[in-house]
Amino acid sequence: MEWPLLTPGGRRLIPQTCTSPPQRKPSWLETPWGGHYHGGNLFLDRPFPVRLTGTKYACGRGGCGACTVMVSKHDPVSRKIRHFSVTACLVPICSLYGAAVTTVEGVGSIKTRLHPVQERIAKSHGTQCRFCTPGMVMSMYTLLRNLPQPSEEQLMGALGGTSDMGKTLHPPEARWEKDLQLKYTVMYWGDLGRKKKKQKKKEDWQQLLAQVPIFKKTEEEEEITLINFYAPNTGAPKFIKQLLTNLKEDIKNNTIIVGDLNTPLTSLDRSSRQKINKETVEVNEKLKQLDLIDVYRTLHPKTAEYTFFSNAHGTFSRIDHMLGNRVSLYKFKKIEIITSIFSDHNAIKLEINYKKKAEKGTKISTSCAKGGRARNVQIKSEILGGDVDLGYPGQPGPAVSWTLCPSHFHINHSPAQSSTNRHLCLILDLNYVSQDGRHFPEISDRFLSALEDFPATVPQGVQRYQSVDSHQALQDPVGRPIMHLSGLKHATGEAIFCDDIPTVDKELFMALVTSTRAHAKIISVDLSKALELPGVVVDVITAEDIPGTNGAEDDRLLAVDKVLCVGQIVCAVVAETEAQAKRAVEETKIAYEDLEPVIFTIEDAIKHSSFLCPEKKLEQGNVEKAFEEEVDQIVEGEVHVGGQEHFYMETQRVLVIPKTEDKELDIYVSTQDPAHVQKTVSSTLDIPINRITCHVKRVGGGFGGKVGRPAVLGAIAAVGTGYPIRLVLDREDDMLITGGRHPLFGKYKVGFMNSGRIRALDIECFINGGCTLDDSELVTEFLILKMENAYKIHNLRFRGRACMTNLPSNTAFRGFGFPQGTLVTESCITAVAAKCGPSVREKNMYKTVDKTIYKQAFNPEPLIRCWNECLDKSSFHSRRMQVAEFNKKNYWRKRGLAVVPMKFSVGFAATSFHQAAALVHIYTDGSVLVTHGGNELGQGIHTKMLQVASRELKVPTSHMHICETSTATVPNTIATAASIGSDVNGRAVQVLPPVCLSWIEAAFEQRISLSATGYFRGYEAFMDWEKREGDPFPYYVYGAASSEVEVDCLTGAHKKIRTDIVMDACCSLNPAIDIGQIEGSFTQGMGLYTTEELKYSPEGVLYSRGPDDYKIPTITDIPEEFNVSLLPSSQTPLTGLGESGMFLGSSVFFAIADAVATARRERDIAEDFTVRSPATPERVRTACADRFTEMVRDSCLFS
Repeated sequence: MEWPLLTPGGRRLIPQTCTSPPQRKPSWLETPWGGHYHGGNLFLDRPFPVRLTGTKYACGRGGCGACTVMVSKHDPVSRKIRHFSVTACLVPICSLYGAAVTTVEGVGSIKTRLHPVQERIAKSHGTQCRFCTPGMVMSMYTLLRNLPQPSEEQLMGALGGTSDMGKTLHPPEARWEKDLQLKYTVMYWGDLGRKKKKQKKKEDWQQLLAQVPIFKKTEEEEEITLINFYAPNTGAPKFIKQLLTNLKEDIKNNTIIVGDLNTPLTSLDRSSRQKINKETVEVNEKLKQLDLIDVYRTLHPKTAEYTFFSNAHGTFSRIDHMLGNRVSLYKFKKIEIITSIFSDHNAIKLEINYKKKAEKGTKISTSCAKGGRARNVQIKSEILGGDVDLGYPGQPGPAVSWTLCPSHFHINHSPAQSSTNRHLCLILDLNYVSQDGRHFPEISDRFLSALEDFPATVPQGVQRYQSVDSHQALQDPVGRPIMHLSGLKHATGEAIFCDDIPTVDKELFMALVTSTRAHAKIISVDLSKALELPGVVVDVITAEDIPGTNGAEDDRLLAVDKVLCVGQIVCAVVAETEAQAKRAVEETKIAYEDLEPVIFTIEDAIKHSSFLCPEKKLEQGNVEKAFEEEVDQIVEGEVHVGGQEHFYMETQRVLVIPKTEDKELDIYVSTQDPAHVQKTVSSTLDIPINRITCHVKRVGGGFGGKVGRPAVLGAIAAVGTGYPIRLVLDREDDMLITGGRHPLFGKYKVGFMNSGRIRALDIECFINGGCTLDDSELVTEFLILKMENAYKIHNLRFRGRACMTNLPSNTAFRGFGFPQGTLVTESCITAVAAKCGPSVREKNMYKTVDKTIYKQAFNPEPLIRCWNECLDKSSFHSRRMQVAEFNKKNYWRKRGLAVVPMKFSVGFAATSFHQAAALVHIYTDGSVLVTHGGNELGQGIHTKMLQVASRELKVPTSHMHICETSTATVPNTIATAASIGSDVNGRAVQVLPPVCLSWIEAAFEQRISLSATGYFRGYEAFMDWEKREGDPFPYYVYGAASSEVEVDCLTGAHKKIRTDIVMDACCSLNPAIDIGQIEGSFTQGMGLYTTEELKYSPEGVLYSRGPDDYKIPTITDIPEEFNVSLLPSSQTPLTGLGESGMFLGSSVFFAIADAVATARRERDIAEDFTVRSPATPERVRTACADRFTEMVRDSCLFS
């Protein structure tokens, strides 16, 4: 029997009946299930028919926390019920025997009663898109079940694994939870299939646990022992065989042995062969002889005991989990180094045996087995045989010597993880730190910081915003911090997202077949095995099935003849269930013929002159002359900015429902641009636009990455089959197929006076556009237009170009080129400041009304105010002296402090993209329905539009409702992007006439229309690239941010101590939501500059396709003190804040750079080094050069 995973209630991993004419018999699960739900007994033929959609499926790896639920079990020792928060996507149902599962629906509901946790998170403005909010609620709820009055540290521990790009959360408010009123949604998995007596339904289902015997009795419990061991990657089967042979007499059936037992990617490739070697077979036979139960084989009975995933797709091979026995090996001290920031699957394990010798100090025998996913790096034994001096700086002689055992030292390097150099350096650092301090009584205090860990502290902060005018009417909600319209529904899990829509009659599922080659000709597509599988009801959909246009000439919707990147969509499979569709994808075989050249990096693209568009250039003054005649010093450098994955919590998904007549389609899609989806579906299917209706209720994050290509594929299948089609990308496929932020390579040359005044600046940038143009030309234009940031430099030249490579096409992303380009500019300023002092930024900023490099006039007065307010509120100058004092006292810990200004342009460089419309219906009962062209992405646009509509219509918000964004109500909308959505749609709503509730009935009787439209023609905006001038932006957003960090020079890790942000938000429509947008964009920018790193294999396969390999910020990454202020008494017109805070995250990056520069200066190492973003711990550790890094670098340890 195949056990499904315990996935969120709305996910359809369990097959469902399809009433379409079956071509083959579906293979349903036949096991009956018993359960208890809201006080009633259920006996079900299939699990999860009640569709508890509150628990969300976001990553599938247990790394984001969105699918957190509470599992309760009876502890036979204490005879009490224990509660655990678990990530549902990783929990096998068979492990829940005798347990109760509480989902967010059982905690509270807006229909019945809210739990205080849910109410607090909503009313404290802790939600935006909040696809992940139910998981946060469940983490907190479980903690409070176990500890009704938790400490702040325990709160942080409970929420620490929650990831979200959209919103930061200050959790201390939750600590006032007392007198919990407990509610449950439980499913009882014990005694499956047994018939139970009917229970009486209780009105008060809070007493559910007392009414139903949901836990097994103590005497029925059995003791299970769990062992975790690591095997050498290159010989795991042989290693396990020998281990099992040695332990045959001791192993019992009630013990579980698990571990990270991986084999090298390069030796196993399912795309070309299935490799079952002799040792693997022998291990399987040994398992049978020991009569063990293989848990993994229970979950996946049709797979081999050794599951080899495709090397081309970058996944790793994993040996199955086994049941075995506890082993008493040796007494040793275990130390673990987490190399994958989220998961301990990639940990270095050090087993250290101490052997005391009086005169020779401590001999340490170190065995290191690191669970890697790629090539094995052998260590030269002759290097490792000698003693290594680990003495403290300034201490005479070798204080400690240690010996590495070459036969047990296995370090596996993978592009998805840190380098082997860093692994060895960490081992040296670790052993240095772990020395017994009793042997070194004379150690200076400044070296003791190496022994300290960063404490886990609860973030604190202040949020300041301007109060509404005292003369504003109390019933006027504009400018007031009103709770997000869907805040309570986010917290209770009742907010409906695209995939939460109930299953439609005759619904089918789609899965995508993607390329495994970066640049190749398609020889053949073998569908025979896929079509033989049960549940595959139609032929595989290819480009030949498209009746209209297959995308653009250089950007095909489905590949034809050749592929240009790994992850390019070749065809699609439709089946009765999601599992069957994915199985059919695995059985679809594509033969390729590789083509040349294959280009992945910007440097290779420049070498091959591979570009997507002509160079974009802006210039003012005489740059060459200024370099020759007007400067005292010249500095040149390079800047590398890595790409960034959108990592919206809700992946791409769509439900397409074909109607029975006139070729009509209803498309429910998670997108930022429903009008674009509508138009693209029309051209692809060759049907009029008026037959297609796109519906967007809400989107679980977008950040520029949700335009809607999956929706078009779903529409093709829906028209081809005549049945509804659902397509939901899992996290790995989403990250593999879609592009993200453009990586950048920049070169700068800056000339300046000794005073710090910059006279000339020349910057040339290249971005990695991927395999097609997409938005790369627009990103290049915006990058060049915005690159000057807040600085007035008279002799200036910016050049930019988009490179064509064999990677998925990069696209729009929050900031649209500004975060990458401005980092180059700020790096120039930082380089000058290193020579001339920290006042360089202020000296070169705009001071008076002036014109930009593209001849657009603007007033920098708000910019100067933000800068001065930030310096003042952050106590920047006094804290700089405190940082210097701290650095003098600590050798291994260094602090850095930085402040950056920002001038961010809002909107598009075209007038037509600024238009918007709104439609209002007034009903005879006095209720009002408002619709507009903006899409709710979590940024609170619906909330703001109701505030504006309430003011203009003179109707309370309680009488108003926004249902969804639909192309049937507001046609020809623009994308909700470029921070302009609330502005332009708000202006469309603003022109609506007022309503008087007293005359609605009379107006109806007198045949007066109770519907009205509002229309905004848009801001005038244009850019003439031939003349290199224009007015491309409606207005600017100004801000400044100061950040302080503390860097551990031995590990490269850092702690964010404090951040102060000041933004000019004018008279904010909703300051609570706007501050949330600022915090969220800052956090996402912080991720771009410090943690989020995309890594590819030599074949162009994205390795980092989940939170275990790709580190987005979590709650624990929030600065210890996080202060956000909106500039008071500002008269700036209405502004959009959605993107502007991204670049302010660079203040953390430059603070790290400041700390690193201090460390290098103390070690007499040149402070000049190439700027590389993100500043990951590995890069920071390398930059903080010392004798350990030199030892690893100079000893040539690698064969």
